[in-house]
Amino acid sequence: MYNDFMKVSIIIPIYNSENYLDKCIGSAVSQTYDDIEIILVNDGSTDGSGNICNAYASKDPRIRLINQKNAGVSSARNRGLDEASGDLITFIDGDDHVESDYVEYLVSLMEKDHSDIVCCQYEVMNKNGSSSRLISGTEECLKEFLTSNEISVSVCCKLYRKHLFDGIRMPEGKRFEDNYVLYRLIARAGSVTIGYQKKYNYIPNPSGFINEPYSKTQMDIVDAAMEQREFIVKNYPALTGLANSRVIYAANRCLLKMADSRVYDADSVQRLKPLYKEYGKDFLKGPSGRSAKRFSRIARISPKLAMRFYRLLHK
Repeated sequence: MYNDFMKVSIIIPIYNSENYLDKCIGSAVSQTYDDIEIILVNDGSTDGSGNICNAYASKDPRIRLINQKNAGVSSARNRGLDEASGDLITFIDGDDHVESDYVEYLVSLMEKDHSDIVCCQYEVMNKNGSSSRLISGTEECLKEFLTSNEISVSVCCKLYRKHLFDGIRMPEGKRFEDNYVLYRLIARAGSVTIGYQKKYNYIPNPSGFINEPYSKTQMDIVDAAMEQREFIVKNYPALTGLANSRVIYAANRCLLKMADSRVYDADSVQRLKPLYKEYGKDFLKGPSGRSAKRFSRIARISPKLAMRFYRLLHK
């Protein structure tokens, strides 16, 4: 059914995931698609994750275990990319798991449409169906990425042709590392297929970064959005307004995180003020909801006032 050369490398970065790891690796080894390698990158785990990895690697020759000192998820993913021998790449986070036909489904869509990137849906998403949709042309793919949630910003739940990663790696030492990379991969792709079946199961981690209180590292999402904007303005100027809107989305996220944490980071707020002035109008034209647009309108006047208004509504 599938071409012989379509070997898939499944890269799993792992750090202290012992409570989820058996289900994660078990879902990878149970794939219905035969031609796979599974690269486990143990990023200096201090719990029982290493023992679980060793147990799986000792009994399944498709598994390659790499142990490294803790350097972060970007470093672990990059190490997996460097070691991958497959023609196609997919990522699974160590606390998530996938359906048994996850790889088979993505490969089948890639072969059907001859696309360069294929997406499936998270289990937490509402949409689920048997159809798929092909988006052709780099600018159209980027437009879809910037305007809808059908191409999530995560590098997970996707299948990539390996050559897309030539010269591209995750930025180490940054939060929101996916935001720095995915738009560049899409810009290299001639086409993207969106599959509407839910094949990737995202497990929210209550102690993960997404739930941490505000710190200055949250501003990495703004830096990523600004890098994305610079790239798009230079290469796809027709999409400038959409890129501007993404900058304000990132700025809103930082202000809301401050408000939820009851923190006022004056230096970061000063960085955000001119962004609202310059790009806020484009956000108001975009697809975001009414409450997000209302918040950004107030933030254009005063970020501190917007935070106070948000806290009053969420007492």
